[in-house]
Amino acid sequence: MSDRIVELKKMVQDGIITADIAEQAIVKIQETAIMEKKITMPTITEHVRKGKTQFTCMIPANLSRDGKRHQITGSTEEECKKKWTAAMYNVIENGTSSIPVTLGELMEEWMSKKRDVKKQTLAGYHSHYENHIKNKEFAKLKIKEIKLQDCKDIIADVVNFREKKDDREVGLGYNTVRHIKSEISMALDYAVANDYIRANYMSTVKINQGLCDNTRARESKAWSDEELQQLCKAAINEWDVNKKYRYSAVLIAMTFTGCRAGEFCALEWSDFDAKNKTLSITKNLTSYRDYEEDVHVQALSTPKTADSVRKIQLTDAAVWWLREIKRRQVECGILTNHIVSTRTGKIANQRDVDMRFKIFCKAAGVEYNPSHACRRSYASVLIDGGVPVAEVSRDLGHKKTTTTLNSYYKPRTSGTMTSKKNNVFVSAIAAPQVTAVTAAGSMSRTR
Repeated sequence: MSDRIVELKKMVQDGIITADIAEQAIVKIQETAIMEKKITMPTITEHVRKGKTQFTCMIPANLSRDGKRHQITGSTEEECKKKWTAAMYNVIENGTSSIPVTLGELMEEWMSKKRDVKKQTLAGYHSHYENHIKNKEFAKLKIKEIKLQDCKDIIADVVNFREKKDDREVGLGYNTVRHIKSEISMALDYAVANDYIRANYMSTVKINQGLCDNTRARESKAWSDEELQQLCKAAINEWDVNKKYRYSAVLIAMTFTGCRAGEFCALEWSDFDAKNKTLSITKNLTSYRDYEEDVHVQALSTPKTADSVRKIQLTDAAVWWLREIKRRQVECGILTNHIVSTRTGKIANQRDVDMRFKIFCKAAGVEYNPSHACRRSYASVLIDGGVPVAEVSRDLGHKKTTTTLNSYYKPRTSGTMTSKKNNVFVSAIAAPQVTAVTAAGSMSRTR
């Protein structure tokens, strides 16, 4: 499917144009491509079968996807012509390749035709396939012979996968297993849609979440108030005294805005309105491997979801730290439009930024947490402080408040909260105790 057709379908989904207008434009694109290839429309024949009129034409074997002769049927001549045009355009776009035999061949064909997702999403599909499917016996199975038990076995294999890492055994988290299952299922759905197979048994397989590795879930942390104070103090002192750790201001600013690392790295100074105290999130810096070219790519993209496009109303602290980033750029003589930049003014590399965060945390005497800890800390500080979850979700670009609460809010060790709990229990213990004896005595005195 050409990029233009994908764009037209997206415009219909967004309500920019009607489906009829898009369909007319798509047919025009298809007809133009067919004319350029000098493919002639076959004769359409009218038939009456069981009292109903049908129109048919033939696709010869040399012009079909699977090398076999096919008949096109429509209830009207126009419908028959439209179906033939779509089939010929499919051949022009995808070639006359043979039907994939094994699951591995199917996955590779499906990924090669997958053009309705972002490149970084497609890179994720390739990564999962290369690391967890390609070398398994499941990938060698013939797609027409795959049964429900085969699908259950591969998912059980992925769930139970473990490898040695830093002197401990780690496996795949539930979300990763869920994505792998979904990708296999989408490939099998593609096979069903193309009449390669009759059924997709993967769609009914369940994942035993309790058997998945939850190490990463346990390690997802937010900084405590004391750690945040320590980081802020170190960021200011190290720069003012030693001119070290320029990116420390970036780390703190990310914590006070709740931005994703990719969103913050993609920001330009024009996105920051200091007067109105707002920050516009309209793009995302992504880093992924291009499997076709076999190169690592860093590129600007649209934000993760539609709700990720947002305008954050900044706190005074967030404004201060953004201005601090600018001050440090000026002091270093960096002329750039990018909020997060290299010494030469170019957009910063996300991996390099994370590495510098780690070095700074060590210098500040605070345990390093990956950059996503900034978002968790933002959510946790505000929710602990009584800010409505709906407001925090909007700032983070979440459609559902449950995402914020379940994945980003991390209860933190707090002396204040412990003190409140102590006071509650002290009050409960000190309260007058009503016993059966005192109650009886009170009743007798009343009489």
